[in-house]
Amino acid sequence: MNKKLFAVALLVLTAFIVSIVAPIQVAKFFKVDAVSAATDSSNNSSTQNKTPATPAKTTKPAPVQATVKKPAASTAVTSVSGIKRLLAYGSRGQDVKLLQTLLNQHGYKLKVDGIFGPKTLAAVKDFQKKNGLKVDGIVGPKTLAKLAPKTAAKPATPATQVTKATPATPPQTQKVAVKIGKVDYAAHGTKCFTVAIAAVAGDKIVAAYIDDYQFMSKDVAKGVPNMDQEFGTYVKEGYVLASKLTNAEYYSNNMKTKGGATKTVNENFGGIVKFVKGKTIAELESMLASSTKEQMREKVDAVTGATLEDTYGYVKAIVEAAKIAKATPDADAVMVDAKDLGNLKIGKVDYAAHGTKCFTLATAVVLGDKIVAAYIDDYQFMSKDVAKGVPNMDQEFGTYVKEGYVLASKLTNAEYYSNNMKTKGGATKTVNENFGGIVKFVKGKTIAELESMLASSTKEQMREKVDAVTGATLEDTYGYVKAIVEAAKVAK
Repeated sequence: MNKKLFAVALLVLTAFIVSIVAPIQVAKFFKVDAVSAATDSSNNSSTQNKTPATPAKTTKPAPVQATVKKPAASTAVTSVSGIKRLLAYGSRGQDVKLLQTLLNQHGYKLKVDGIFGPKTLAAVKDFQKKNGLKVDGIVGPKTLAKLAPKTAAKPATPATQVTKATPATPPQTQKVAVKIGKVDYAAHGTKCFTVAIAAVAGDKIVAAYIDDYQFMSKDVAKGVPNMDQEFGTYVKEGYVLASKLTNAEYYSNNMKTKGGATKTVNENFGGIVKFVKGKTIAELESMLASSTKEQMREKVDAVTGATLEDTYGYVKAIVEAAKIAKATPDADAVMVDAKDLGNLKIGKVDYAAHGTKCFTLATAVVLGDKIVAAYIDDYQFMSKDVAKGVPNMDQEFGTYVKEGYVLASKLTNAEYYSNNMKTKGGATKTVNENFGGIVKFVKGKTIAELESMLASSTKEQMREKVDAVTGATLEDTYGYVKAIVEAAKVAK
């Protein structure tokens, strides 16, 4: 019996010990304390301290940052609209940097230096090949459309609003001064001289014009005005001084027959003008400095199809004209909306504005019907002892001129010619002051307005009208205004 009682007591004692020890071991093994501490209501204060820390890592600063970064990608997209010209090998500038940035977004690893060199050319051609485009290395609208990253359409709200709101505002309100310059230049050979005209807005060429003057047989060519008057008596018998563009058909056939030319003279001149438009003076000067004549011809040919051997000389002539235009005071310029620069057009005529001893070269840059820039100059034969002749007067070109004389620009010889005007005609204004006054009068007026004025005025009344505004005193003011109007009509 005692043994049974002892056994029962031992069993009870064992059960009691197990009831105490087992929960402790289980709790330690499963970490129950840690779980209860995290969920027990008595730990609310510590829970509140930890809650901000957790969202701080996942609150959505990361998504916010991603949103902020997306406009960076869209900047490259909006840069597509910043490329407003054809880009090809040799191009330089900010728009080339934008092109290189876009190419890099498609996996290319170009240095973003703004220089369209061999590596950029190779990348463009590779991209065109992969995207089913014409592989010509020229970046135009179709290539740009493919280059624009697909993400362009995704950031609809931030990117689109920024793109449309920010860049669109300045072009609508910004005004820029448009100025014009002209040079006589030896751009091609020794048989002719080149007249180059450029209109600029800041450092950018917005319009340009080139033409050559050469002595041609009067049997096949149309001479400049007054060739059948006193002006013509200074020219070698049987010849006339002629504009190549006025005689484009004849001269182009001559180029084809004698030189195997595949482009007409007006196509070539037009191609060169197309190439320089939209480029800056600095960009073109850099291009000229880093290119041989053959390389320059190839660059222009690649973009426009111009094939003239002396392309280099013509581009150089336009640059020189642009530099003169840029140096013109802003006070003498017409202000134009920046968004309208691409709509400017330029025209030139040879005209008999004054007497029979010279002919007038008149140029006008127009926006719609309005004249925003103009230029006039007279060419006359003067004694070589007192005047500076046009380029190549000491070369073959000069052999067609009467001995002892040179074909000279009045503005190039302004001091001599103005003194002559004063001595022989009692002029109170210099020739450049008079020409400048007439140009100032027509700028900002429409073709219709000036034509109406000419139609309702005598020559004397026209002179008085211009004189009252500008102080110009030339007797033939009427003729010069008419010449500018004709140039403007050609441009329009």
